Amino acid sequence: DFRLSPIFYYGFFGVAGAVAFRAVNTLDGMVGFKDPENLHIGWFSAVFDTIVNYVPARLTTLLIILAAAVLGEDYKNAWKIARRDQAKIPSTNHGWQMASMAGALRVQLEKPGQYAVGDMVEELDADKIIRSLRIRNAAIVLAIVFMLPVFLLTTVYLFPF
Repeated sequence: DFRLSPIFYYGFFGVAGAVAFRAVNTLDGMVGFKDPENLHIGWFSAVFDTIVNYVPARLTTLLIILAAAVLGEDYKNAWKIARRDQAKIPSTNHGWQMASMAGALRVQLEKPGQYAVGDMVEELDADKIIRSLRIRNAAIVLAIVFMLPVFLLTTVYLFPF
C-alpha cells in the first residue's frame, strides 16, 4: 500500500491527495497499534488507514495479477489464491496482495502460528524474491500507466489551476 496507494490518490487528487494519504499512512505506522499504550489514539488512525487503502489494495491485487501475466508468471493461480486465501491475513487489505503474489510465484507465505497463504508448489528461494520484486515493479509501472489518464483528466477538468 505504501507505493501504489499514493499513486492512486495522486491520480485523483494531485499532490494534496498523495500527501494526505501519506500523512494518514504515517500516523498509522506511528501510533496505529492495538497495544494498551496506543489503543485510544491509535484506533482511529488504524481504522482510517484501512478505509483509505480499501480500494487501492484491491486495485493493487489486480495490478499484481496483470503484472504476473505480462511477466509470464502464473496469473491464473494468483487470482485463485487471492480469492481463496485473502481472508487468512488479519489485515483487511494486505491479504489480497500477499495471496496474489504467493499464487503468482506458486509458493506459500507463512507467519508461523498465525497464517499461511498460497500452496507450497515450489520452494521459496532467492529467485522467487527477485521475481516478486519484478512483479511489484511491473505493477507500479502499470499503475502509473493506468493512472496517467485519470491524472490528466482531473488536472484539466477538476483542478485546472
